[in-house]
Amino acid sequence: MDMSGSNPCIGVILPSSNRTVERAAHVIRQVHPTLDICITRVPYGGHPVDGYALEPFRYAARMLAEARPGIILWNATRGALLGFEPDRLLCTMIEEETGIPATTTALATLQTLRTRRLRRIGLVVQGTEAESARLFHAFKYEDIGIVASTTLGIADNFLAVDVDEDTLAAAADELCSRAELDATLIWSTNLGGYALPGRVGRAGIPLLDSATIGFDIALETLKAADAKLDVMFAGF
Repeated sequence: MDMSGSNPCIGVILPSSNRTVERAAHVIRQVHPTLDICITRVPYGGHPVDGYALEPFRYAARMLAEARPGIILWNATRGALLGFEPDRLLCTMIEEETGIPATTTALATLQTLRTRRLRRIGLVVQGTEAESARLFHAFKYEDIGIVASTTLGIADNFLAVDVDEDTLAAAADELCSRAELDATLIWSTNLGGYALPGRVGRAGIPLLDSATIGFDIALETLKAADAKLDVMFAGF
């Protein structure tokens, strides 16, 4: 990777109604002060069943590419509701358009769960029971079992930012009490799971936050592309 003497950089595309990812990015930069995170937005557009309208993503990716990030991240969970394949096609489009590697929250989550061999998942879902059912089938197709879920019933994506830490922690603990889990996953990048202390639920079960899981994979990708970044990100 040719960083041209600049700091390593992650380019981020957000849904237009998201506030939480920028807060998470601020926390990440406290740990990695040499990291730049450049952010742009596309229209939220809800949860369509037939994939993405790609033109806003194409434009956003082109704008991010001018900042020369080492990777572009679509930091949103919508891809799982669509069945993951639209996210794969989105990444292919971004990479062909910009020449820059791309990933998404949904794909980074699959990568993390498989790498860590986490197969039995509890899911805190921002929305409705219908969305929870769609997620169950989407993850099952990828050989990940959603064995328990709880829904917060939030239809307006913007309002997810107002869910407090105690509510999220209680939802995660309640899942742990109902099922034998490998991990609990807070599934909305506009929920503030990144702020939960230690991100560990009841009985030591890992608590994974969707607002930061894409950043984790993006950092790994940057490091793999340039060994010199191991020194810059010491302790990652």
